[in-house]
Amino acid sequence: MPFNAALSGLQAANNQLRVLANNIANASTVGFKRSRAEFGDVYAVSTFGSSDTNIGTGVSLNTVSQQFTQGIVSAGDSNLDLAINGTGFFVLEDADGSRSYTRAGQFQVDKDGDLVNGFNQGLLGFLADEQGNISGAQGILSIENTILAPSASTTIDARLNLNSEDEPPMADFVSGFTPTNPPESNTYNYSTQVEVFDTLGNSHIVTSYFVKAPAERTWQVHVGVDGVDTTPTAATPPAGTPSTPGSYTAGTYAQPFTLVFDTSGAFVLNNVATPPLYYGNTNPTSWSTADPTLGSFDTSTTANGANLTNLAIGDLAINGEPIAVSTIYDTVSTKNASASAITLASTINETTALHRVTATPNATFADLGAWATGTPTAGSLIINDIAVFDGVTAYATTADVVAAINAANIPGVSAADNAGNLEITGSGGINLDFTSDGSSPAGVTLGNFDIANGAYLERVDGGSVTLSTSGNQGITLSGNNPGAIGFSSGTLYGIGQTSSDVISINFDPASGALDPQTLEIDYTQSTQYGAEFAIIDLKQDGYSVGRLTSVEVDQTGIITARYGNGQSEQLGQVALARFDSPQNLLPKGDNAWTETFSSGVALLGAPATSSLGLIASKSLEQSNVQLTDELVGLIEAQRNFQANAQTIKTGDAVTQTIINIR
Repeated sequence: MPFNAALSGLQAANNQLRVLANNIANASTVGFKRSRAEFGDVYAVSTFGSSDTNIGTGVSLNTVSQQFTQGIVSAGDSNLDLAINGTGFFVLEDADGSRSYTRAGQFQVDKDGDLVNGFNQGLLGFLADEQGNISGAQGILSIENTILAPSASTTIDARLNLNSEDEPPMADFVSGFTPTNPPESNTYNYSTQVEVFDTLGNSHIVTSYFVKAPAERTWQVHVGVDGVDTTPTAATPPAGTPSTPGSYTAGTYAQPFTLVFDTSGAFVLNNVATPPLYYGNTNPTSWSTADPTLGSFDTSTTANGANLTNLAIGDLAINGEPIAVSTIYDTVSTKNASASAITLASTINETTALHRVTATPNATFADLGAWATGTPTAGSLIINDIAVFDGVTAYATTADVVAAINAANIPGVSAADNAGNLEITGSGGINLDFTSDGSSPAGVTLGNFDIANGAYLERVDGGSVTLSTSGNQGITLSGNNPGAIGFSSGTLYGIGQTSSDVISINFDPASGALDPQTLEIDYTQSTQYGAEFAIIDLKQDGYSVGRLTSVEVDQTGIITARYGNGQSEQLGQVALARFDSPQNLLPKGDNAWTETFSSGVALLGAPATSSLGLIASKSLEQSNVQLTDELVGLIEAQRNFQANAQTIKTGDAVTQTIINIR
């Protein structure tokens, strides 16, 4: 009779209904994986096998297999709602250290700051060290750093463009500024401000003032913290002369912080092998075509005195600023006013605010040598159009001639006796013009000036000037023809600096923070192009105390804490587990499984490695149950149940027929 086979069919249909019912019941369970009932037919088998005419005895439930297909990933409510896109399981750890595995990523923070699910099981991951680097250490992930300790600023990275067409300010920058006495706006070209922090997280403002220096492609930087000047004091200049400059000691500053750029506009890095040089500890007295002592005069020519020539456009540049004569400024000299020392000095001083050099006319000087006894005629010596002698008086010594010249009251001209030599000086840049009518009696001569032969020296010296500058900033001369007025090109005075300073300041942050605090400012990425001043980037590496504002989890499972001070910190990384045979995991309930011998051991790794999936934050993986399929399965299971019941009914009718045989 078919009762046993039909009964097994009823049991199979019932088991299928139970599996389907469980799937349907968990259609909305996060991370649930549907089950599938798998059946096998039953045959009676003897020691020698089954016969060709053996009839099966029914059906049995072989296994209920879980289907680990990907569920739909939908939006969650929290950044700690996590879903796995791909293979792998979250690793859960109980208080006793036992582990289970789940696809349900509904996590939260418990009272201890640990990440746990709704059953108080901790989420296992790879922990971060004190520097925020993910280590290989495993443990329950935690979010307990609700306050981030402050970090003192050590470096400011400044990327600027300083306009190469800028000129030095019209007024000098005054060091030692304070909050109540800040720098005047006309003493600097630009300024920047950046907020920095001390060891206690207190805020301070660092202000940098950029001043175009007189030297080409050179800028000076004055730095203040909270309005107080912190620029180091310039070192005492070393001994040196214009011909043999002295070197500043390594680590000292020749002037306020200096930035130097090359001809391409790029920043010139500090070079300890080429420290700033100091060209002399006093200003050069003068520069002119004539030797300062003037020496002896050649009487073989009619006009062999040294003189300044007219200055043409482009002939001379001081500290990179072209000098050009546009107006005659000499209203004192009686001769050659357009090329006198007064004119040159006035021309230079017209643009002093740009190159920061002041020119002063020097006295014009001539040594005419020793006087020989005689009675010169009235026209034998004329200085600046005024006759010195009266044609009657005899002059026995040089002192007599000195007295005669001074008695002539020649404007701006004075004479002196220097060991028997006649020295004549023209003050205020006035020119000295010596002429003679040649009428002097024979034998009456000067050592350097032959009166008797009627030779004359016109414009003995066109004059010389002294150049000076404030603050040892330096004097550099260039141009197409500086020798036209007696100048030599190159650095003639002051500081010559060919590379930038390393900018480092110390300041007292007060309020109990570490004192002093050292701060370096890095301008190595800055430029000097012919474009408007621009702050391309200006940032520093410190921060104040921060409170936790949010937690984010990226695709690789790295958990990052965000703080109110704009900082972030890695707290750890979610670990995922994979199995060689996940279908053989043992269901534990509560959306979790445990490993078995048949599943293989759990292999832990980071998301996106070893074929493990990616993490989706603020998302949840829904159940992979398809209700349509399950409902169709219910109909099939119901039909199977009805058919097996009909088999029993038919068997019962046949049995009843046999029982009724008489």
